[in-house]
Amino acid sequence: MDLFDFYLIISLLKRMNDLLNQVVLKHCMGHKKAMYQKLVLDIVEAHYIPIEGCVKPHYENVDVERNAVVERKRLCRICNKLTDHDMRNCRYWKIYLAEQFVVVSDYTSPGGTNYYTPKTNEDVKPKVNDIYDTYDAAVEMYKNYAFQAGFDIRLGSNKKKTDGTFTSRYLLCNREGKPNTGNVDTIDIQYKKIKRRKDMHRTECEAHIVFKLLPQTGKYMVHEFVERHNHMLIPKANMHLSHAKRKLDLSQQTYIYNMSKNNVWAKKAYRLMCGLQGGCSVCGGLAIDYKNCARNLNCFIGGSDAQLIVNIMEERVKYAPNFSFEFRVEEKRLFSMFWAYGTSKYNYKEFEDVVSFDVNYQTNRYNMVFVPFTGIDNHKRCVTFGARLLTREDTDSYKWLLKCFLKAFGSPPKIIMSDQDPTIKKAVDELLPLSSHRLCMWHITTKLPKKLTWEIAKNSDFKKRFNSLIWNAKINELEFEAGWDRMITEFHLEDNTWLRKMFGLRRLWIPAFFKNVPLSGLMRTTSLSKSQNWSFQNTTLYGSYIVNFMMTFDLVMERQRHTQNSSDFTTTTTFPKNITYLPYEPHATKVYTRRIFYQVQEEIFESEKSCFIIKVVTDSSDGVDMFDVLERKKSVSTRTKEVVPDQPEEEEYHFDSLVKDKDFKVTHNKSE
Repeated sequence: MDLFDFYLIISLLKRMNDLLNQVVLKHCMGHKKAMYQKLVLDIVEAHYIPIEGCVKPHYENVDVERNAVVERKRLCRICNKLTDHDMRNCRYWKIYLAEQFVVVSDYTSPGGTNYYTPKTNEDVKPKVNDIYDTYDAAVEMYKNYAFQAGFDIRLGSNKKKTDGTFTSRYLLCNREGKPNTGNVDTIDIQYKKIKRRKDMHRTECEAHIVFKLLPQTGKYMVHEFVERHNHMLIPKANMHLSHAKRKLDLSQQTYIYNMSKNNVWAKKAYRLMCGLQGGCSVCGGLAIDYKNCARNLNCFIGGSDAQLIVNIMEERVKYAPNFSFEFRVEEKRLFSMFWAYGTSKYNYKEFEDVVSFDVNYQTNRYNMVFVPFTGIDNHKRCVTFGARLLTREDTDSYKWLLKCFLKAFGSPPKIIMSDQDPTIKKAVDELLPLSSHRLCMWHITTKLPKKLTWEIAKNSDFKKRFNSLIWNAKINELEFEAGWDRMITEFHLEDNTWLRKMFGLRRLWIPAFFKNVPLSGLMRTTSLSKSQNWSFQNTTLYGSYIVNFMMTFDLVMERQRHTQNSSDFTTTTTFPKNITYLPYEPHATKVYTRRIFYQVQEEIFESEKSCFIIKVVTDSSDGVDMFDVLERKKSVSTRTKEVVPDQPEEEEYHFDSLVKDKDFKVTHNKSE
């Protein structure tokens, strides 16, 4: 830009300011948009009108005239984008229009360098010999000034006392220093590596301020202040893009950390924050800043991942005596680890009837397999007792795991359920001889189509016979074996090796062989435990660190405990509506939790159709009523199964079976 262009721009800005002031003073709010469009056009026409104190420019140069036309069109587009509300408010319109113009320099050196002086309020602008009570107050003052002026700052050189007190401190414009424009030798091999592209922003700007300590008072004085910059200043509309505003505070870093525990990573967390705060310009930081924050967290974990998680677990053992933690190291590598919370131990004492031992998925970058122990609580919801990370899935690893489980919980479960992994069966048979080992029926039935011919697998009669036989919990062992032999003979499956093998394992998966085990019907597949395991899998990304996985595990456990407390609260503070007039239905509301009661209520409702009371005996000594109930005689029941057997989502199935007269007794304690 030459000197003539400089004076031309100054004159144009003055003319624009005069025209704007005329609108504010002479016209009230509410004028039409056309008036303000004409105002801008008048400002642009100043390019072609002689201005007082300035020689009329000559437009023989085609490029200069073309630039004037482009500027005219740009200002017209600005006017068309304004809303009626902006047009009615003259004050905001004036500010808005002023911010559209690029800030111009107020001085040009003989060498052609443009210099810019910030325009701020006098009470914000620092002055030489100003005194501030503390060092932090002085720095905060200059940060506030830099924000209003439109530039970033960074710390410069300093001098300190032996006690760490600053005696002098330089605060510089962040564009101070020489840009890295060194020549690159392309023949040298080290320069052939691909480097990340990075823009330069250093312009050797000399704007700075110097604070010095006053020894007598301990206060800080402005010793030197240079306010002129050799680069354009940042408009206020773009100050949220400055480094000062992009710096994430502790609350934002905590937000990124908490979102990562819910499998919401940095970029998506940034979009959520923009939506919550009302826009990207007010949420603080950019998407790249959020990603860098998550990267720094992973870099902090880095190679010390295993040692860090061991230290965390040992701290928990130290301050929470009921917390159990065991780990194995082989060849200086974390081989496996087991942990159990105190709350999980209390749950196990109450709900140790059935435990699912499910080998899950690979959770981290070390290919360690997650193995949780899952049970069913009194709300018929999954509850996690303990968990382990395994490197290898062999018999020795499972033996070590079961030893840790017995050490932590003290007693074996009544029923332990797993898939058909032979290494698990061998470890369970050796270390849990008193527990009934049960195989998951879902894993077995899903293999059925692959083990049969296409004609038999698609035969609806065979599927009906097979499912009604294996899922029926009302028949005994002999009835099952007889029904199995008839099915094999009828469909000519005597030569099927897989069916013979499954019949040989019938005591490990057929419900008829578990009728004498209490609460064996709670869990016949691992589908319930897999639904809980999905919560762990849904909040964990494959390839994450062990520390990241533990953070998500703690979060899932917290949600699990919250769900349990919420169910307890519902049971204790509400009561269901009775649907019969039987006296033991209100008593059932006091005995069962809400979810279990609704299942019992359905049975009570069905009992009105098939049962009736023949006698009631009251015992005044203990307040217990004895009901003699007779079930009505039926030939064959008409109840059919309600769930597709290949994908059992519920643990209850009803099939056709013979029903005989049966006289039984029901007790009702009125004192409860």
